[in-house]
Amino acid sequence: MADDNKQLTRRELGRKAALAGGAMAASALVASGATGSLERRQLGKTGIEVGVLGIGTSPLGQPGVTQQEVNRVIAMAADEGVNYLDAAPIYGMAERRLGPALKGKRDKFVLVSKVEATSKQDATWQMKESLHKMQTDYLDVVHLHNVGRTDRFPDLDVLMGEDGALQGLRDAKKEGLIRHIGLTCHLRPTRALPVIEGGEIELVMCAANFVDRHTYDFEGTVFAEAAKRGMGVVAMKILGGTEGDHAKLSADEHYTTAVRYALGIPGLSVAIMGMKNTTELRKALATVRSYEPLSSDELSQLNNKGRMLAKSKDWGELRGPVAWDGDKQA
Repeated sequence: MADDNKQLTRRELGRKAALAGGAMAASALVASGATGSLERRQLGKTGIEVGVLGIGTSPLGQPGVTQQEVNRVIAMAADEGVNYLDAAPIYGMAERRLGPALKGKRDKFVLVSKVEATSKQDATWQMKESLHKMQTDYLDVVHLHNVGRTDRFPDLDVLMGEDGALQGLRDAKKEGLIRHIGLTCHLRPTRALPVIEGGEIELVMCAANFVDRHTYDFEGTVFAEAAKRGMGVVAMKILGGTEGDHAKLSADEHYTTAVRYALGIPGLSVAIMGMKNTTELRKALATVRSYEPLSSDELSQLNNKGRMLAKSKDWGELRGPVAWDGDKQA
């Protein structure tokens, strides 16, 4: 009888096998990133609904990335509800590779590019080149790319004037070539404020992670102003940068916490992550889908860690100066 009690019944064996199978299936779901629907948020007042995870396409433009891999990333994104694609003319071959990858899928995505010229004429040319490369007849958003750069945009009055790049985007919007106008900023955060105050910027994208917060503080400046105006808020560099560009938070010890910090930014619409293959997309999906807000204790600890890292020689003003001549304190 004692020996009989030690033996598993067929029913018990079946139950244990089912549990083991369920655990294996759950692991497979996490590995694929398919653990539920992706949270969707409003992109400010644009009327566009976006998945909270967006793809920064700079890595897709790098040498060594094949068209087939780009096709796979875009196909997986379409299937998984990742609908925000951030591109730019300076992202290597990204725009040219997106064209073929988007065939038959264009309507599934919010397609974003940028202009990096001061004049209306040059900005219009850049925008039309992006349309041509990506094989589309409209762009959902075009940003003024990094208005914090005084070498690229030396005079904001010119940028916003009748012959400036902003006027080129206004005209393109009237023609239906673009739907919304935004700006990006990587440094000199307060330099974005006069452009926002002009009233025609509908969304902003800035570098935001738990370390840069203590140097540039886009959260307390540009994002705060955007939130007051009901604008879309897009976080980039949430892992510190793209591969080869200060991606200092991509190691396992920081990855999940960095994502959780970004997703908890007040007013956030979408967090951009650069990725060059489906493996990186699966990891990002699984992390975003398991998101839980940071507790007050966790946030306090993260603030301390971020403040300490921000003072280290590897961080600081790694993107360029914080202040600019127009700052009252300068």
